[in-house]
Amino acid sequence: MRTLYDVKRMPQVPSISHWYRSGGGTSERGADSAIVTFKGIRDEKGRLMIVMTHNTDIADTWEREGDNREYFDRFSPEGYAIGVNFILYAMTH
Repeated sequence: MRTLYDVKRMPQVPSISHWYRSGGGTSERGADSAIVTFKGIRDEKGRLMIVMTHNTDIADTWEREGDNREYFDRFSPEGYAIGVNFILYAMTH
């Protein structure tokens, strides 16, 4: 994905509560949730209208940034890059 930031991979981000409970694990359901997927719905002109994520809590990277410094440092750089790309895409298409 590239709008402003070049995102090489879609990260698996656990909810912060799972991350606390698991001691830093990222896959909330083990092998059943090991693969991150992003899906989209496009309009009749091919423009992306909706982005859905599965097996990643990407929004926690910006929603929970003040809760834990280690969580922020580990997950927020990629999460913010993806979030900014989503916003810029929405504003320019």
